[in-house]
Amino acid sequence: MEDLSGNREWVRRLLGLDPPELHRPTAVRRRPLGSDGSIARERIEVDTSDGDTVPCLLLSPESPSGSTVIAVHQHGGEFSLGKSEVAGLRGDPSMAYGLRLAEHGVRVLIPDLIGFEERQRCWSPAGADDEQLDALLRIAHGSSLQAKHTKDIATLTTWLVEEPEMAGILGIMGHSLGGQVALFSLAFDARLSVGVVSCGVGTVASFASHRIKHNPAWFVPGLTASGDVPAVVRALEGQRVLVSAGSADPWFPTDGVGAVLAGFGPGVCDTHLFHGGHELPAELMELACSHFIDAIS
Repeated sequence: MEDLSGNREWVRRLLGLDPPELHRPTAVRRRPLGSDGSIARERIEVDTSDGDTVPCLLLSPESPSGSTVIAVHQHGGEFSLGKSEVAGLRGDPSMAYGLRLAEHGVRVLIPDLIGFEERQRCWSPAGADDEQLDALLRIAHGSSLQAKHTKDIATLTTWLVEEPEMAGILGIMGHSLGGQVALFSLAFDARLSVGVVSCGVGTVASFASHRIKHNPAWFVPGLTASGDVPAVVRALEGQRVLVSAGSADPWFPTDGVGAVLAGFGPGVCDTHLFHGGHELPAELMELACSHFIDAIS
């Protein structure tokens, strides 16, 4: 039997998804929201093939650099926050990386992941219980919450690829859960040629050995038996990824981070390792802006 471990076909099978270009919007609605200085804001609603709607904010600088980035929000246990934090409208100002990218000339699409902000499930008073139940139900049906996140990002990517005004380099950035989603999306979808992953790499094995109850999207059936997250990142080819990790991050032990970094192929990954915890340092934001802008040169 052919060993597909570590390539995109293996990632696709692991997640149980069709090829990325087959994940297409069934409808897209756009509404201008005005401008903030030189940045125009727009609401984008993308309907998916499984009956969901992904609400997004699109930030368009006056003079775009030629790259468009999907900026994916963190988790932080704050289910009422999602795209608005990354856009700098609410929440932690250090998490406004979508706004920062737009200020540097990058066009940015910022979605709500399932379970957050406008996509809260509202099944019970405790959003964390909703997230875990959703993940378990998807596993019972032979899928995973990570597959849902990846499928939604692929649907947005298809829209960007086919929208004439978005022509240029496509990338993805995220912190924490957003970094995790960015990592899997890069491995799944070669149309995303550049990425930034902030405090979002680790192995399920390290979570188990350190007894870390991580967000449930990490627990993809068959992942550890097939090589864990290092096998996922081996699928990246012809892409450039900047990975940032803190030496004292309580969610991502250094042994797991090191194992993932060692899994990248030659010339794929640049690293920014810093003394600190689960955070997005100001110097990383500057590196991220340069990373995306340099990708078009």
